[in-house]
Amino acid sequence: MRIYADESGTHGNGWLIIGMLFVPDHGQLHSDLCKAKDTKSYFNTGRGKARYKELHFANLKSARDAEVSELWIDSFLGSASVFRSVVVDWSIFDPKHFGDPFEPTALKQRRAYKKWAELLLQPELATITNASFYLDRLRLMYGYDVIGSLKDRFQRDQYGESLRRPRIKEFQATESWKDANQCLQLCDLLVGCVYQSLKSGKNPVKRRVMEYLFEKLQAHGVKGRASGYWRGYGPHVRRHFPKFSEWFWRPTD
Repeated sequence: MRIYADESGTHGNGWLIIGMLFVPDHGQLHSDLCKAKDTKSYFNTGRGKARYKELHFANLKSARDAEVSELWIDSFLGSASVFRSVVVDWSIFDPKHFGDPFEPTALKQRRAYKKWAELLLQPELATITNASFYLDRLRLMYGYDVIGSLKDRFQRDQYGESLRRPRIKEFQATESWKDANQCLQLCDLLVGCVYQSLKSGKNPVKRRVMEYLFEKLQAHGVKGRASGYWRGYGPHVRRHFPKFSEWFWRPTD
């Protein structure tokens, strides 16, 4: 099992989305994603070492970007991989639940961030050992040292000793532009679609890709995309939507 993590959104206001893509069939999915880029001649024309142009939701501008994105969505839905996300509305976040009154708010936000990441991972790892975890080198996630926290949670026992068969055997912070990291780029695409569904942006290409995803997700039981649709399911949303889920966190969770 390979697990890819990414995030989108602001910190301190608006929305924050932490998303994770769980991929048991990495070889096949990676090949399908590369094939889609080959089909659309989605190649790197700069001086970088990557063969393929990076598919990054924030940079979607052209019809070709949308076409590749839609092929990628089809590949995701046809694969054995699943997507999980936690969505945080910063307007209801109260830092008092994550530390002492005199501790800085930033420290409490870091604790909350790590906890949300753990809560996304825990249900999926119940029957998994020796998974590999890949994290995009984004300012928020990497700056929060979430890897160190997750190592403590999933590689060590209650006494701090290393587990012989840990749930996650390795953690890597890596650059998503590399050719080997197509699945990490897919995670970015899905996270971006979640964020786009909550923010009515003016970019028609991003909106096209987001609407394509949620239209296709109807076959997997997802009948809506607004925050109100997902809130009713709470932290148990993955039981209702095994392929793609959004958990809207509440302080009581």
